[in-house]
Amino acid sequence: MPSIRYYIPTTALLVAILSACGSESNKGGPTASGGYGNAVGGGGSTGGGSAVTGGRAAVGGASVGSGGVPASGGNEALGGAGATGGRVGTGAGTGGAGTGGAGTGGASKGGATGAGGAGTGGATGTGGATGPAGPCDIYQTAGTPCVAAHATVRALYAAYSGPLYQIQRASDKAVKDVPVGAGGFADTTVQDTFCTGTTCTIPIIYDQTGNNNHLRVVWWAYWLRNGGKPADANGQKIKVGGHNVYGIKVTAGSNIGYRTGVQLAGKAAITKGSTTVTFTEPQTLPANTPLFFAANTADCQPDSFPNNCKFNTQWTAAAITNATTVTLKTAYAGTSSTSTDVWDSTTKGVVQGNGAEDLYMVVDGKRYSDQCCFGYGNSEMSGWDEGNGTMECVYFGTDITWGGKGEGNGPWIAADLENGMYKCDKGGWQSNTLQVPSAKSIIADYVTAMVKGPAANHFTLKAGNAQSGTLVTMWDGARPSASGYNPKSLRGAVILGTGGDGSPSGTGTWFEGVVTKGTAPADVDELIQANIVAVGYGR
Repeated sequence: MPSIRYYIPTTALLVAILSACGSESNKGGPTASGGYGNAVGGGGSTGGGSAVTGGRAAVGGASVGSGGVPASGGNEALGGAGATGGRVGTGAGTGGAGTGGAGTGGASKGGATGAGGAGTGGATGTGGATGPAGPCDIYQTAGTPCVAAHATVRALYAAYSGPLYQIQRASDKAVKDVPVGAGGFADTTVQDTFCTGTTCTIPIIYDQTGNNNHLRVVWWAYWLRNGGKPADANGQKIKVGGHNVYGIKVTAGSNIGYRTGVQLAGKAAITKGSTTVTFTEPQTLPANTPLFFAANTADCQPDSFPNNCKFNTQWTAAAITNATTVTLKTAYAGTSSTSTDVWDSTTKGVVQGNGAEDLYMVVDGKRYSDQCCFGYGNSEMSGWDEGNGTMECVYFGTDITWGGKGEGNGPWIAADLENGMYKCDKGGWQSNTLQVPSAKSIIADYVTAMVKGPAANHFTLKAGNAQSGTLVTMWDGARPSASGYNPKSLRGAVILGTGGDGSPSGTGTWFEGVVTKGTAPADVDELIQANIVAVGYGR
């Protein structure tokens, strides 16, 4: 099994002392202690408990080998094998929420057998077993719940039994959902059958949290003015836990990108200077709904960066139910239209402003580029650069222009905080000469990449081999010192595959990711990594 290698040059100590990022407190990575028991299954059920056995400690920024073998250029990794287990044991789940199973023998959510009719959040399973515990079960137990959870390979909750993503067939434009199948993995036989003799794309990646923060193809962004494109459903096939699954394959210039938000039915009329919007179809919208009008994109010209883009959020003043008119909080200042498309960019639970969050993604460790910006996380709703600190995403690649050069030749992880892919508290545009020795090259077939963003002048970067071992801390210190990064001004959308402004030059393949509310303790980070390792990427 390939390991993650962290190359330490002989001059590392001197570089660290002289580096502009020398205040980072990396100590070579966290230590897994003894084992974590009692992994909690969905719906309150507790399985047999997964344990991390023989936890591995990397010392002095050492490479993490497998089984304690020294990796090239690094010190010897101490300890034994990486995490084992990670699945909920069999046995009756208690409190598993039944979803639609009718009568005795009806299947409840998570695989437990419902007795006596359908349950909705509290029915007791009798004799069934939950699926494997997922990262969101772990975060829920830690008090930092997932507010957005997306994956094309598996369920991220033990109890999740809904669709993972939607596919669309080229031959007739028909669509079909790919469900969770055996063991909590994507049932890709559905996809293979549906797409026989033609090609398919992925227009929607479903949110598993119940918040409906689904990822749809970008409809407009500053660098995607004609909209983005959906990923090829067969773009990259891998094995996870012995199951054939597919990822979201993005290549520089492919314009593949996703963002939360949904197009409203029908068209709308909007006049500059007015607060009234008239729809052709009845709408039900709560107060404070963030709307975007396609006509307004004309007010963000290609040369308008950084201060002259006038494509702005229009907030509803009051709720409407099955109505064809809505009032905005402020008068619309954009281009008038008698028939424009309208998008509702509402997200639920995703933090805004200076809120605390964690986010991670699992990606192919061999596919990346040195350009902006392959990532996943919290971003602008608008699709244009709204300024420093308006996004917080995890990036993977070999960029140095926006965040300096890490140790070795990369790839590295970074925090895309807008106008910079930061590996430490310095960086931003034209930071090519910046040296960041704490940012270790990540050499692995599959990579776990994590950003921790508390509501403080602090952020943390961690990464690891998604097939073995623990996470290594790449930065654990202050936010960038430039104006706007502390406090944050997060906008609360979720994106995948591009920058916040639709920058489409990144390359990578993404398999799963989550955004939480709140930042979890460090030991929870290791539980997440152990769960990812246990699921069996590449096997």
